[in-house]
Amino acid sequence: MLTKQLVLILCSISLCYGEYVPHYKQHYTCVERKPSSIDAASICTKHDKKGAFRCYEGFRNSSVVSEQKVRSRMEDVVFCGWPERVFNPIMDLQGFHRIKSLTIEYSHSEIILDFPEMFYLQTINISWTNLSHLGSQKTFKKIHALKIVDLRWNKLMQLDPLLLPPTFEHLYLGGNPWNCTKNFKWLLVPEKGNYVADRELLVCADRKYKDRNVTTVMNYKVMLRNACQSHEDLKNCSCSMHHIIPKTHLPLYTVNCSHLGLHFLPAFLPENTTTLFANNNKITDISPLRNNIHYRYVVDVHLDNNMIETIDVLEGGYWLDHFRLLSLKNNKLKKIPVYALDNALDDNANANLLLLSMNPWHCSCKFGMRFREIVIKYNDILRDAWNITCTYKQDEEEKMSTIMAITREDVCKPKNESKIHVLDCINGALAIMILLILAKLGYDYYHYKNYGRVPWIVMKLP
Repeated sequence: MLTKQLVLILCSISLCYGEYVPHYKQHYTCVERKPSSIDAASICTKHDKKGAFRCYEGFRNSSVVSEQKVRSRMEDVVFCGWPERVFNPIMDLQGFHRIKSLTIEYSHSEIILDFPEMFYLQTINISWTNLSHLGSQKTFKKIHALKIVDLRWNKLMQLDPLLLPPTFEHLYLGGNPWNCTKNFKWLLVPEKGNYVADRELLVCADRKYKDRNVTTVMNYKVMLRNACQSHEDLKNCSCSMHHIIPKTHLPLYTVNCSHLGLHFLPAFLPENTTTLFANNNKITDISPLRNNIHYRYVVDVHLDNNMIETIDVLEGGYWLDHFRLLSLKNNKLKKIPVYALDNALDDNANANLLLLSMNPWHCSCKFGMRFREIVIKYNDILRDAWNITCTYKQDEEEKMSTIMAITREDVCKPKNESKIHVLDCINGALAIMILLILAKLGYDYYHYKNYGRVPWIVMKLP
């Protein structure tokens, strides 16, 4: 309670909203609200001679305002801690014919019905309540003299543009937990947003854009929408902002062109696009990832269920060395340049996920073993490794196995190949010759020692 009172007092001396602080904030409020134990019954007190009343916990049991004659003279009414779950303007303001200022503070009530037709009410202040939504855009439409509506410090998360009388001047919305994933673009439209006096101070409270300025977020959304609608390649794609960098306040965009039957990647992407979805198309060429400047900072690319047969074009390019996510599941890939992929993943500290399963990989002896080494080496990035299957030939028969389970004997040795290789025969012959030489040497040594005879070949030497 002390914190709320301090904020309210600061706002009343123009420290919160500067020139946008309404004059009535300096007068009839609930800053000095009595403790709830005292407020158990309705207590209404006259504030001044001009017909200003402050009521705690409603006015049903208050003799001060129970008479119709007294109500009809009231001009300024403050309700502190409205006791009902719903504040019904039609019933609860009945008889207040000349009221000019209405304040409702520290209440747990909602307003689900529109205000009735009123001719004198100029100022409405509903603050520090549990108000989370208004019943409709016409809530205040029938208040013909209305100039100011203050809805600060409530629980509003979303608000559609209100239909207001021609006399209206200012709407205050600060201090609410706005959900900026909703549509607040009307704030940027002059005829709808200009009457929001504190719109530059509104702050997002949702998880996605927490603590970001509402108008900044909406401006980025409008810029993105215009950029996407201005290019033919993106007219059927959906564009969204998924993040705003805290320090630089730069927006990061996602473009989704999935399920559109595209044969080529879009030639244009909005600036600051970092994520592209182009799943379930007929794309065969991914050269824009290397050659198109618009893709230079697109770090997450989803290309599942396309017709891509090769990624050789990415070899040695900037994109392959800096990507974060590349998904190529269920394409037409049979082979990739494993040495280039090895170098790229080794140098790319940003690489987080590479998905290659559900492709018709063909494992020859050389490619299969090298591919398996890469998959094992970068298993933390190739997280679908156990789903990558490979076909290979064995004894003229085509077989399939997961790349993690394949062995050199599977892909490098035909099944009916003889177990005795040529080299084995040569090695055996050499071993026999060595044994014969050793035997001959022993025989000659024996005869020389016992009979003094030298081998005949020595006799032939010159």
